Amino acid sequence: MLIDSHCHLEYKGLVEDQAGILDRAREAGVGGFLNISTRESEWRQVVGTAEREGDVWASVGIHPHEADAHEDLGAEVLLKASDNPRVVGIGETGLDYYYDKSDRQVQRDLFRMHIGVARATGLPVIIHTRDAEDDTAQILAEEMEKGAFPALIHCFTASADFGRKVLELGLTISISGIVTFKNA
Repeated sequence: MLIDSHCHLEYKGLVEDQAGILDRAREAGVGGFLNISTRESEWRQVVGTAEREGDVWASVGIHPHEADAHEDLGAEVLLKASDNPRVVGIGETGLDYYYDKSDRQVQRDLFRMHIGVARATGLPVIIHTRDAEDDTAQILAEEMEKGAFPALIHCFTASADFGRKVLELGLTISISGIVTFKNA
């Protein structure tokens, strides 16, 4: 069975034909979907899709590009949003220094908060990292010292050294189709 482990079914251009997209994917053999949220305003919709569609699950979190707009988001809000049997992950969260769409310190603070919620709930934190390997590795190591938590680095495109560090911490990585690119 194929599972789409990272989709954004609420994004503009997809949400308008969400039922058709899901039907076509199912016809092609996809048996499950993890619908990832990137901002608080879409949590209800992402979870609603998971509640409506038996083969769709949800995550709740704040993408690093959205960090500035969620600077004051408290862990209790994320904890409450994650308290649903259709929510199976915390995130997508992490650090993105490539575009620098949000203040780096705000990204780091929210990343740590997401990790704390993952630790409290036992749900895996879904991590986005781009051009931020050193800070990501440091935060993961420091947070792991406070207590273990499940985590996945999604769409892994970082260095082998970073990959080793993540795996040594007991975390997982996912490899996307980017691995097939000539410059990968």
